[in-house]
Amino acid sequence: MEIKITVVVNSTDSFEDCWHPFFTLFNFYWKGCPYPIVLNTETKEYQHPGLAIEVSQVGKGWNKEDRIPWSDCLIRCLQAIDSDYILYLQDDYFINDYVDQGLIDEFVQLMQKDNIAHISLMYFDRKGVNKNSDTHPLLSEIKKNANYRISMQAALWNKNSLLEYLVSGETGWQFERMGSQRAHRKNDKFLCQNLDEFNAKDKFIVPYVATGIIKGKWLAEAVVDLFEQHHIEIDFKKRGFFAPGPVKSQLIPLRAWLRRVYMYGTTWLPIK
Repeated sequence: MEIKITVVVNSTDSFEDCWHPFFTLFNFYWKGCPYPIVLNTETKEYQHPGLAIEVSQVGKGWNKEDRIPWSDCLIRCLQAIDSDYILYLQDDYFINDYVDQGLIDEFVQLMQKDNIAHISLMYFDRKGVNKNSDTHPLLSEIKKNANYRISMQAALWNKNSLLEYLVSGETGWQFERMGSQRAHRKNDKFLCQNLDEFNAKDKFIVPYVATGIIKGKWLAEAVVDLFEQHHIEIDFKKRGFFAPGPVKSQLIPLRAWLRRVYMYGTTWLPIK
């Protein structure tokens, strides 16, 4: 029996300038994606050449004065999808290498077979990983008490499981923190990519820099060369580039070194 899966690109109307570069790269590095694609917006429409994109427009009909919260946008989007599983992405996860379609298909099959709630495809917290999973040699178990048992990086989700964790009124940041706490109290199966096989080799199933926009501004190392390579024209001045203050600039190399030791147990891996 065919397993239904939908790619959900979670966005907001104010990030409309991300859609063209995102889907240009998506179409290049995942040409022929066999899954339906839903772009989650409040009210705006969007289409991209060569891709059949359904736009959710979940903010239409929102009868409250306040802007529709992040979690309510996602809840409304998921409720309108009839797939059992989703691949969750965000609009600034600019894909920079070819997607491993075979592993995605394989993992979704395992999710149905073994009743898995969640498989993160971009997990970083080595201390949050318990052990390699018996389910698959390229997967590891996320500890039940991991700080970020739920992360909004690229992931495969059982749609109904994700809906059970979402709570109306939360921001994305709150969902990661509070959703993880909710996940601590449940016995759902949470897995992630094997960090030794993927992170240590800087090779991912859906490859991208973990975020292309920070605090509303472009992260230069994630977008400038990549966009130029693919002839994507963007007026970067409208958002500007993220630039940490002088103290933070001095701390970044140290934090990157500490992160390497923390995640990989070594100091020689190149700083990303």
